Amino acid sequence: MVSSSTFLTGIMKVTPKLFTTLIVVLVLIAIAYGSYSLLREAAVTMPALFHPPSGSRLLMSMDGFKIIQTEHGNISWRMNAGNADLFENKEAQLKNIEIIFTSSEKDKKVVNLIGEQGTMDTLSGNASIRRGSKEVKIVTSDGYLLTTNSLFWKAGDRLVWTEDPFKLLGKEIYLEGVGFSANVDMRTIVVKNNVKAVLQE
Repeated sequence: MVSSSTFLTGIMKVTPKLFTTLIVVLVLIAIAYGSYSLLREAAVTMPALFHPPSGSRLLMSMDGFKIIQTEHGNISWRMNAGNADLFENKEAQLKNIEIIFTSSEKDKKVVNLIGEQGTMDTLSGNASIRRGSKEVKIVTSDGYLLTTNSLFWKAGDRLVWTEDPFKLLGKEIYLEGVGFSANVDMRTIVVKNNVKAVLQE
């Protein structure tokens, strides 16, 4: 009769690779079960690197971007940009921007807001325009020129404003200050600080 210790020794000598493989498989099963036990109630999320934040995903880039806003069948304003990046959250990042406003009054006054870079909410039309190598400008058909470093535009109210220093030159007035708000045709302007005005003949 063969003793059990001799029998096991015989098996070990005959199949050491099988025994090693069996041990490795048992260790892997133990690791997998332990990991499952630890993670089964944990919330697992994708790293931000693989899943960008909602609303900031780039949908498309294009050259020659245009938007037109009408009121009662008439063009209220139109925006042209040299190029635009359109994002999932309805934001457009723009370069080489010109927003052209037309007055609804009989004089048909035209106002151009010009800047090198900016951002626009494509649903509301609200925009912020920032200085690049050149100042942001507002030029009116009746001879006014305003320059500053940034402008904000609220489309629904036809208002522009800034917190930055600005200069306004017209046929009859030179005005400068820090921060202003105005209707887009520059007929009403409120200066916040450091106002200087010179009337010209």
